[in-house]
Amino acid sequence: MFALIDGQIRMMWLWLGISLIVDGVDGSLARKCRVKEIIPWFNGSIVDHVVDFLTWTAIPAFFIALHLPLGPRPIAIAFAVLILISSCFCYANELAKSTDHYFVGFPAAWNIVAVLLWVWQAPMAVCIISIILLSILTLVPLHYTHPFRVKRSRSLNIALTFIWIATTGVLITLTPPQPPLLAPDYIIIGLISINVLAGTWLLLPGFRRTFTGADVDKTLAQ
Repeated sequence: MFALIDGQIRMMWLWLGISLIVDGVDGSLARKCRVKEIIPWFNGSIVDHVVDFLTWTAIPAFFIALHLPLGPRPIAIAFAVLILISSCFCYANELAKSTDHYFVGFPAAWNIVAVLLWVWQAPMAVCIISIILLSILTLVPLHYTHPFRVKRSRSLNIALTFIWIATTGVLITLTPPQPPLLAPDYIIIGLISINVLAGTWLLLPGFRRTFTGADVDKTLAQ
């Protein structure tokens, strides 16, 4: 947040990228360390929701209002408010995760949306349509892959997640308005292609899960 206030956009994305990785493993680490048994009165889920709301939703919403082409400032602020309100339905939804660890409904991943719209330098129409559509999809029971918790193809999902993060990080360094690093067009096109393919792969299993039902745990099936 402070990096965003100071106008240090790339530093903001660095911290949000770190938080993205931490968020993927913090629950597993807490369970492994038996935090609930050691401190039974401490509800880590509430802390997790607060941190997630800041890093996945609130900070990206402010960034979107300040740095994406959404028209006059009052309209940009209105879209940020829409993001915040729609995300509340995600965090308050007790059915937001399936029994096999998929997200149900768009999981308020506005940090991912914001960085992609920014590095791709999306025009105003694309930004506005994306915000409205994804806000609606928060209430639509499509499934989305949690790359660290969904057991099906977990290793591949994790590998592709890190590939997506790495390519996104490089694209951030190449994005104006600050003087970008010089790179041939074919390298930029290649990075975007890898980024899109990795992201698309992570979306497809969730959509498959929506229409085929819960993944079967093979260890239990045997």
